Amino acid sequence: MASIFNSLKKLAAFLIFIVILAAGTIAFFELFVAGAINLPTFLHRLADISIVFVFTSVVLLFLRRVKALLTPYIGLQVATIIQFFSFVLAVLVVLFVVLGFFSVPLSTLLTSAGIISVTVGLVISTFVGGILSGALVFTTYQFKIGEDVMVNNVPGKVVDMTALVMRIRTDVGQITIPNSAVASGGVIITSVRKPESAFESRLHYGVGDRVITSYLNEQGTVKELTGFHTTVLLDSGKEIVFLNNSVLTGAVAIAKILGTSTQTPEKASST
Repeated sequence: MASIFNSLKKLAAFLIFIVILAAGTIAFFELFVAGAINLPTFLHRLADISIVFVFTSVVLLFLRRVKALLTPYIGLQVATIIQFFSFVLAVLVVLFVVLGFFSVPLSTLLTSAGIISVTVGLVISTFVGGILSGALVFTTYQFKIGEDVMVNNVPGKVVDMTALVMRIRTDVGQITIPNSAVASGGVIITSVRKPESAFESRLHYGVGDRVITSYLNEQGTVKELTGFHTTVLLDSGKEIVFLNNSVLTGAVAIAKILGTSTQTPEKASST
């Protein structure tokens, strides 16, 4: 928790410093440049807006790196949310400052802000819903970059997470899933945890055991056994893989042949 507050204080201190520096620059320009040479009103306002946009560009460039800088301290989810809302706040501040240069009254600004907010909310309600869904996914599901997942029973790995989408790399390519689809249940993403050894102990065979399978009733040797699947090397040379769940439920029959060597065919031939 302390690291979060320290990171937020550093971010706030930088933004305050930029705001003060921008205000000081504009004040210096107003007093010693614009007033001294009697700039026309148009050029005067253009110069003020240019100064604001220069400092805004600096802030936006910094905010683009905020997620990478804050992630080691506060996590990817919180860093992404902070980055997004910092962008929104910066854009709103610049909008109000620019309108203020044209002597727009504060009441008009607030009224306009209300109208704009309603209009924008109606136009981009899907976008706003995506942001809220992203916050829900970040706080509830707590997926992490690099984590192995199942996307509607398709295995993959999380490669990126933003406020709007989640990117997952699968065997057939990278897919981009809207957070709203995850939050609504349209796309089901399941975290793949490392299997417990107790799961493997429920099976009646082990690596190197001779078995006979219901697949063409062929015999073979268990080549690999994990928490998810069993690989059997048949005597015919074929290699087949069964899900352990299908073996435990009886959908696939694998019977251990007793009284045989536990060596694999390769080891037996070498001896």
